[in-house]
Amino acid sequence: MVDYKAPLEDYRFLMHELFDCGQMTQSIGHPELDSEFLDMMLEEWSTFIEEVWLPTNRLGDEVGLEFSNGDVKLAPELIDAWKQTTDSGWMAAPCSEEWGGQELPLFFRTACDEVAIAGNMALAVIGALNLGVYDLIHSHGAQHLQEEYLGKLSTGEWCGTMALTEPHCGTDLGILKTKAESREDGSWSLSGTKIFITGGEHNLSENIVHMVLARLPGAPEGIKGVSLFCAPKFLPDGNGGLGERNGVTCVSIEKKMGLHSSPTCVLNFDDATGWLVGEPHKGMSLMFEMMNRERLSTGMMGLGLGEAAYQNALAWAKERRQGRDLRGPKDLKEDADNILRHPDVRRMLLRSKVNMEGMRAMGLYVGMQLDLSENGEGEEKEQAKRLVALLTPIVKAHFSDVGAETTDECIQVLGGAGYIRESGVEQYFRDVRIARIWEGTNGIQALDLVGRKLPMHMARGMRDLLWPILEFIEEHRDNPDMAPFTKPLYQGVRGLQQLTLLLMSEGMANPYFLAAGATEYTRYFGNVVLAWMWAKIALVCLPKQDESPFHAAKIASAKVFFERIYPETISLAAKVQAGHRSLMEYPMEMM
Repeated sequence: MVDYKAPLEDYRFLMHELFDCGQMTQSIGHPELDSEFLDMMLEEWSTFIEEVWLPTNRLGDEVGLEFSNGDVKLAPELIDAWKQTTDSGWMAAPCSEEWGGQELPLFFRTACDEVAIAGNMALAVIGALNLGVYDLIHSHGAQHLQEEYLGKLSTGEWCGTMALTEPHCGTDLGILKTKAESREDGSWSLSGTKIFITGGEHNLSENIVHMVLARLPGAPEGIKGVSLFCAPKFLPDGNGGLGERNGVTCVSIEKKMGLHSSPTCVLNFDDATGWLVGEPHKGMSLMFEMMNRERLSTGMMGLGLGEAAYQNALAWAKERRQGRDLRGPKDLKEDADNILRHPDVRRMLLRSKVNMEGMRAMGLYVGMQLDLSENGEGEEKEQAKRLVALLTPIVKAHFSDVGAETTDECIQVLGGAGYIRESGVEQYFRDVRIARIWEGTNGIQALDLVGRKLPMHMARGMRDLLWPILEFIEEHRDNPDMAPFTKPLYQGVRGLQQLTLLLMSEGMANPYFLAAGATEYTRYFGNVVLAWMWAKIALVCLPKQDESPFHAAKIASAKVFFERIYPETISLAAKVQAGHRSLMEYPMEMM
């Protein structure tokens, strides 16, 4: 079995040295959630994941799912792990006190996401969807929906889904065909087919609550005519229990490359009873609330599985001996030297380690902005909203791309052993691959960034991000110890500004130019934000590196980032500048 230990020391550093998360909880109105409490909660959650979820991960991958007559069954061990989760109250912890929770902040939920994903991504996905449905009903559901569903959703006794995609439409949800017809009692009749519904049917919980996008009669065309409905597998009986079965059936499940214990379902809604959530024709804006949080969680999938793959590749490398050091044998009593003596092995492992550490800092930063966007005040709240809108597609795309690359390189570290199932690392590669597709493919994230998020609010989000970075550079430009970090950061920011102006000016005249460079631009952008994180980390660690091996390692990691990872921005800029012609003028018949 693979091993995994939550990066608790790293999170303590981020929450208490790099960011002042204790002050953050004060700012969002939860002074009782002090640093000591957050440390304790994360440590206990990590222990729970390592002892309860992790042992079921490989088993679930090998056993998979049983589908028969519309029912989906998971392995008993996963059922038990989920029951322990709900019984212990962990699912409810982020929810409001009114519904049995502790109102843990969103930045803390982000940290918990990484650990859960590394332990068992299939269960983590169910948990994330569950909280997403809870959030939607809590914020926009009618009083009777809140009373009927929130108590069960908060505990995980009932689970939730997003039912968006249809056979003829994936990203383009404006052409969906699922219909909603009104009934005299205020409910709606839903009819249509949804595909790729994660957790659409299973036996983890006694009920499943579907968030369904559908179109009302006479609704406007496109996404402006889409509404959101709550349609459970079983109708509530009005007394906190289950009533009759609703008109929702699972007709098949997908056979997938990875996530074998996560049911991906085709659902038929046949005169199913549903209730409107929010206002008519506002379904997409509400669903985007859920999807934006899910996109952050999806990005954290790259981090969680990349970290788990790195830990196991490193453990292997510490034991594996092959060949001799290029400067001569080091372990004369052995037939070969440890493979950590080889520069290329170090290249792969350190690239993995440094990317994961930088993304962890960035993920926590975006989680903090999400907290401020919901619970801050005044201009601070509005600025946080703009930053979340700008950074969410970057986190989703960059983290999932880099996570997939990391699991791939960790297989390479193990060589042939990495390709066989016994090592366990290959599962991370298969599982993480979906993160680049889920919640809008990474190409769609890039288009969202350049086409919507950059010009939004007259580009104020971009200024909200870059001005603090430039102020940070200016504040420390006379510090020679910071020069290896601030100088390349400044060059990257200037390059980002120039690329942004190029995309906006050329893209207004030719959308092909904008779209052709969007993916490379998003990657460039992600690297600049990571460079800012690493420069901030270096500033904190420089005075402490002589007394603390942990802080000294952070400085070494920062150097690896700026010397071995960050330079890819040069080639990315060249690709953006190359434009669209070589792509779009290539004869289609010759492809």
